[in-house]
Amino acid sequence: MSTAEARTVIAGGNLDVPGASPRSWATNWPLHLVVVGTTLLGLVVGPGPASALLVLLWLVVYAAAHWAVVLRGLPGAGVVSGILLGAIALALLSFSNQGMHLFVAFMLMWVLLSTYRAGLVATLLLATGLILVLLPAGLDRGAAGVAVVLGVSLGSALFSILMASWIWQTERLSHERRKLAEELAATVRRLEDTRTELLTFEHRRGADEEATRFAAEIHDTLAQSFTSITMLSQAARQTDAAGQGYEALSSLLEQIEEVSREGLAQSRALIARTQPPLDLAAGLNRLASDLEARTGVRTHLDASGWSPVSTRIEVVLLRTLQEALRNIEQHAEAATVRIRLIREDAAAMLEVSDDGTGFDAELPTAGYGLVGMRSRLEAEGGALHLSSSRGTGTTLRATLPMVVDAPIDRTVHPDLTETAKDPWTPEVPRAE
Repeated sequence: MSTAEARTVIAGGNLDVPGASPRSWATNWPLHLVVVGTTLLGLVVGPGPASALLVLLWLVVYAAAHWAVVLRGLPGAGVVSGILLGAIALALLSFSNQGMHLFVAFMLMWVLLSTYRAGLVATLLLATGLILVLLPAGLDRGAAGVAVVLGVSLGSALFSILMASWIWQTERLSHERRKLAEELAATVRRLEDTRTELLTFEHRRGADEEATRFAAEIHDTLAQSFTSITMLSQAARQTDAAGQGYEALSSLLEQIEEVSREGLAQSRALIARTQPPLDLAAGLNRLASDLEARTGVRTHLDASGWSPVSTRIEVVLLRTLQEALRNIEQHAEAATVRIRLIREDAAAMLEVSDDGTGFDAELPTAGYGLVGMRSRLEAEGGALHLSSSRGTGTTLRATLPMVVDAPIDRTVHPDLTETAKDPWTPEVPRAE
């Protein structure tokens, strides 16, 4: 790294990052300001045309040095520029007693020269030149004058060396920290790449294990059922060909039907186990919002006391609310519906209340709605409680025991494993 690239404090910053930005005349702008300022001041305080000419020459040489060293990086340009600028600064001090250019020259030695050693030698030579220029005047004043000359010269050189050393050390540490930061960033990127590869590998391994498990379950369930159906069908064909009578053939057909039902239930159970868990509270909120949007009935859902339970329980409660909201929409003429979802230690409860016309709960009802809700709940060990009378609205309370997931009777709840439709979409009666 060259000195011109390392002196960020003197040179204006960002020079220690190769390729950080294109070099231009704006590079080293703080140093430009110092040189231009001393030039203007030198023109103002200069005693005559010779001094003004040296000041302008100082500015021209500096501009040429910046172009040759910083912008072009020409070999040897730093040494030539340092010699010329140092000589002009000493000449200005000698002819017009202007020491400010010499102060700037001490700074320029460290910017224009390529190594620390070269900057140190140039600083010492410049201090020697300062002694030679000031010494005649110091000799006229005796030992005290010589001491002042030596003190000023050596003090200027020492100050320049100390400042340059501090800046050099700071930039070296900054460069090392930047390299460490780049190495750390590269290490982090490699770790991220490795993590991504591991995640991909784990995903593939999990998918392979799941496919193997699923294939084994199909072999142990559906494949066995299909084998049994094939054998029973062959036996039925032989029975029919032998003319053994209707009863023998009917028995085989009943066995085929039973095995087919078992296979259907097994297939639905396999599909159900691949479905993601339901978010019951969000599903109920969607149903309530949909009712309010379509009918204008105000709905209020309270699920503050709810936490997720088994998928089977959540699906049954979801279907119960769907049927309850359908009945309210069609028959209740309600203005407000309140829904509460509660999970207790031993049971999950769904309560739906409306302020509609109500009905006599003791009388039989037409349709399958309440009967279907009660059957679904009772099949899972739950219960349905109704509280209603004409003109006072209706309160429906569905409760289900908190049990561990077990195989569901899919012949009772075939809708629980229909993957082709959104589980939050209200059921639509299907034609037989």
